[in-house]
Amino acid sequence: MIILAILALAILALAGVAQAEPIAVRDAVLELNPEAPQEMRLGRLDYLGGLIIASDDGRFGGYSGLAVDRDGRGLWALSDTGHWLHMEFATDAAGLPQHVVATDYRPLRDAHGLPLKGKHDSDAESLRHAADGSWLVAFERWHRIWRYASPGGPAIETVPLPASATDQPENGGLEAIATLPDDGLLLLSEDKRVGPDQGAAWLRRGGQWLDRVWPVAGDFKPTDAVALPDGDVVVLERYYRPLVGPKARLRLLPAAQLAGTAPWQPVLLAEWAKPYSVDNMEALDVRKAADGSRWLYIMSDDNQSSLQRTLLMVFRLRAE
Repeated sequence: MIILAILALAILALAGVAQAEPIAVRDAVLELNPEAPQEMRLGRLDYLGGLIIASDDGRFGGYSGLAVDRDGRGLWALSDTGHWLHMEFATDAAGLPQHVVATDYRPLRDAHGLPLKGKHDSDAESLRHAADGSWLVAFERWHRIWRYASPGGPAIETVPLPASATDQPENGGLEAIATLPDDGLLLLSEDKRVGPDQGAAWLRRGGQWLDRVWPVAGDFKPTDAVALPDGDVVVLERYYRPLVGPKARLRLLPAAQLAGTAPWQPVLLAEWAKPYSVDNMEALDVRKAADGSRWLYIMSDDNQSSLQRTLLMVFRLRAE
């Protein structure tokens, strides 16, 4: 009976994975600065283009994690409401998204293949496609990292975390994962502080976790991170105050600093606020373009609110 029950559950889980569904979306061109459409430079970044993506489907939105396909023709977005969404694009000759042409919605599942239910279980905040082909998903509220073999499938592993990463604020936990060479990981907490202007961070090297410090400043909080091919890490940060509105910032942590023990001193790449296009910027990934340049993809979490938008912005990182 137990074996039959396990087989039935496996069949049910596989059937659920197979039942990927589309979500109808619409899109519009996103300018970097609507008040100056010709403006295409932002700090050390060149703005290549972007989209405003919207849907009347109540499942759409809340995207906090991002993984771009290598050819730039699609991406996986991870929602903090507990689902995966793959979007396929019509692109220009350089690979820049022009329109969304197809979508693929799949529930986020537990180790038994069952869809996650409730905010406590399903609040996924970061997504990273690892070098071995697996997918890492970080959650807050119930602080953990689960590994997936494929989007829509069951979780196959719980990644061990350092003890100091388990007591983060309920709605301010692991917002950023960066996968580093040699199975390294960098984790950044949104709200855990270890001192004045010192955010909690953890670095895994050689299978060992080290407690580190991310320098926070100006009321910005980290929301995502990604490693570049040379080992540098780019960190996305957001700011919000009701009377000021949202801001976004990108900072770069050189690989040499990651390898050392001195306090980290990240370099500012860009910071922006209105009238530039900005919202609750939470998701970040990088792609190497055909010409060898590094393209940064940034997506906002609309919190499934009619007052916010899902923005997709694509920047080229300039050489120093």
